[in-house]
Amino acid sequence: MKLKQKIELWNEYHNPFYVWWKCRKYFKFPSIKIHIGKLTWFFGFPIRDEYLNKFVDFRISALGWKDKYNSPRHEWDPYISIVLFRKWQLLILFGYWGKTIDGVKDLATWEAMLDYLYYNIPIDKLIDRHTWGSINEDKEVVTIKEFVKWK
Repeated sequence: MKLKQKIELWNEYHNPFYVWWKCRKYFKFPSIKIHIGKLTWFFGFPIRDEYLNKFVDFRISALGWKDKYNSPRHEWDPYISIVLFRKWQLLILFGYWGKTIDGVKDLATWEAMLDYLYYNIPIDKLIDRHTWGSINEDKEVVTIKEFVKWK
């Protein structure tokens, strides 16, 4: 494998800004959450401590996603993690959480970017495609409009 191919593969799987960078004309920069404290597990991180280095473990990951039924499925947000002695962690997460706690806007925004990049869906159709009605009594509609740049 040539060096250029290795760099491209590393970039696609480990650069936390890879997906956003390709869509930056249409989507705002993701929000940043920082966790400093005890080691925290989250989806996309090794499940066992034995997989971490004893002293200092440094991991970075691009957006985790899979293709299911010809549609992208969000798995985990891009992150940068530094773990000390398998106990303490500095974790930087990048996402689109908005004002809701449930993470639906985050999931919808990343999946909209993936739809644009890999499934060639136009930006104007992405808004409608990634809008959900709520099951709450107040019938709140969840949309990604606040994260999309308009011309």
